[in-house]
Amino acid sequence: MEEQKWSLINPEGVVNLPKLKINPHPESLENKTVFLRWNGKHNGDVFLERIAQLLAEKVRGVKVIKSWEVLPETGTSSRNTLKSQEFVGKIAGFKPDLVIASQAD
Repeated sequence: MEEQKWSLINPEGVVNLPKLKINPHPESLENKTVFLRWNGKHNGDVFLERIAQLLAEKVRGVKVIKSWEVLPETGTSSRNTLKSQEFVGKIAGFKPDLVIASQAD
C-alpha cells in the first residue's frame, strides 16, 4: 500500500500589499471641490445624489462634481488594475480636494 501524502493549503487568500502613504484630508470642505465617484452599481448614484444635496445645504462654497455627469465611462467596476489607474488619472484631472466613492449593491 502506498503512503498517503497531504499538502496543507491556507484558504484565506491573504495578499500582502505595500504600505501606502495616505494623503492629508482637508480640515473643512468650505470652498473645496468634492468629486463623487460612482461605479455604476444599483443605487450608488442615489446615495451620492443625497451626499451632494447635504454638501450643498451644509457646506459654504463647496463645489460638487459628479462622475456620471462628467466621466460617464467611469461608471463601471473592474478588476483590471490598468483600467482603475486610468479612471484615477481622469478623476485627478479635475483636481478635487476630496473624492467620495459609492460602491452600493
